Amino acid sequence: MSWELAVAWLMRFVHIASAMAAVGAPFFVRFALMPAASKALDDASHHKLREAINARWRIIVYVLITLFIITGFYNFLVPTRAPDGHLLTARWKDFSPADKQNYHMLMGFKILAAFAIFFLASALAGRTATFAPIRKNARRFVTLLLVLALVVIVCATMLRYLPSGTSPSIPTPSGILVK
Repeated sequence: MSWELAVAWLMRFVHIASAMAAVGAPFFVRFALMPAASKALDDASHHKLREAINARWRIIVYVLITLFIITGFYNFLVPTRAPDGHLLTARWKDFSPADKQNYHMLMGFKILAAFAIFFLASALAGRTATFAPIRKNARRFVTLLLVLALVVIVCATMLRYLPSGTSPSIPTPSGILVK
């Protein structure tokens, strides 16, 4: 495996792993932690727990956002070709003009939704008084974050199957890529 393929693989892995953490944690918070804490804790204990969690989580949020941006731009801008010649990263560079238009439209929606997620995650985990209303209505804004994550997943899935009429290459056990 060439170093370019290794870097492309690492960037994709880090991008997807970051997504799993960044979406999995709010999913857990929204559907497990919030309901359980609301039932089991009084308001003062609930507030104390929220502050303790946010103190640790905000650092992870900032690291995940940084990783997302670095790996996302790498995957979008740096072309890496597989041994058979097809692009693994920056795939849009080989598309027809019509497919490029569709790709960039979907990528625009995905990036806008991702930056909205970054904002909400930062506001929910942060401590500035400006975003206290967001933290006060955490249930609503975590739900919005998860809806935006669904938009990102839908866009990413559609992007993966462009250009139209093709599907991504599938590696076989022998290492040969099959379309």
